[in-house]
Amino acid sequence: MRRLIPTIVLVVLCIGGFWYASSQDFFKEKTQEAPALVTVKKEEVASYTVKNGDTETVLERKDGGWTMTKPTALPLDSSSADAWVDTFVSVKKDKVVTAAAAELEQFGLAAPKQMFTVKLVDGGERTLAVGDLVPVGGSYYAKLGDAPEVFQLAESTVKSLAKQPVDFMEKRAVKVEYEKVRALTVDWKGAAWTLTKTEPDKSSFESKWKLGERELTGTDATGFLDRSASLVTEQQAKRASEVQGLDQPDLRIELKVAGEAAGAETTVAYAGKAAGDVVWISQQGGEWAFAVPTAAVQELADKAKAAP
Repeated sequence: MRRLIPTIVLVVLCIGGFWYASSQDFFKEKTQEAPALVTVKKEEVASYTVKNGDTETVLERKDGGWTMTKPTALPLDSSSADAWVDTFVSVKKDKVVTAAAAELEQFGLAAPKQMFTVKLVDGGERTLAVGDLVPVGGSYYAKLGDAPEVFQLAESTVKSLAKQPVDFMEKRAVKVEYEKVRALTVDWKGAAWTLTKTEPDKSSFESKWKLGERELTGTDATGFLDRSASLVTEQQAKRASEVQGLDQPDLRIELKVAGEAAGAETTVAYAGKAAGDVVWISQQGGEWAFAVPTAAVQELADKAKAAP
């Protein structure tokens, strides 16, 4: 029996070693990560076009930022515009369908409904065409430029590229920088309240605040700022000059914010005009107006009634 003990120990060690190696994927063949379809740096992108069905959206880089030139000018969210470029330059194909397609019609690529084109500062161009859905697998048929190869592209990747103009748009009607706010006044159809920060040197969460004569904690007060910041739109913005009645508003919002100099304050004012189930809100002197649900405005106005 004693002679068998070393053998048993060796077998146990072998089994344990095999199990550990298996758990660490030592026996699996290492697969190389697929390279990106285009070798382009995002800072080299001068403009891009998103053709999504009948809608064609064009964004151009100007003065360090983005401008929508088609189908119409809109106030843009720069992070959304940059994120699209990040997605495009990191696109990877799932797998090759055919190295040289004889007929593109069978893949929906003869006249693709979705095309994404990037133009570079050096005049170069990269176009990704997307055709029909693959019958099984949650992918689309796609091809790059004039290359004959047809490959599959993940449906999630296509969705992240196939944006509509409103997806690039700034959606916040009221911009709230929490740590700069010194006072917030809301007047909705004549019912008004003012929230004031009483300890300007502290953060918004740590400071005490006053709602009229009532004292609030920072946690309670920031709920008012949250509600103001949540006044967002899902509709396409309009020029403020196109909205009738902003000179006689139903809604007034004023934010007193800290200035650059110590102790300095500036006031940012917004006006809103009710129109059915939305309120069009525009910053005083601003170019754009945003349609915010009337219910959201009412919730902001009523928040003072529920304050502790």
